[in-house]
Amino acid sequence: MTLSELKQLKDRYEFDGGRQAMGVRLTAAQAADLRWELYQIYGNDPGQSLMTLYGLAVLSTDAPSLQFEI
Repeated sequence: MTLSELKQLKDRYEFDGGRQAMGVRLTAAQAADLRWELYQIYGNDPGQSLMTLYGLAVLSTDAPSLQFEI
């Protein structure tokens, strides 16, 4: 998963349901992909605790599937 893919999924979730996501639960693989991309952009690893992404609090990095929370 890339940052742009996460943004697209967030936008689709908010548009389709008329709701605003406040948090996200990521799978371990998604979190690893995003950490790698953030490292490529900023030059340092954000670590296990990912920062806020597109206004979403990262609630979990080991969820069974991607989930947005309202």
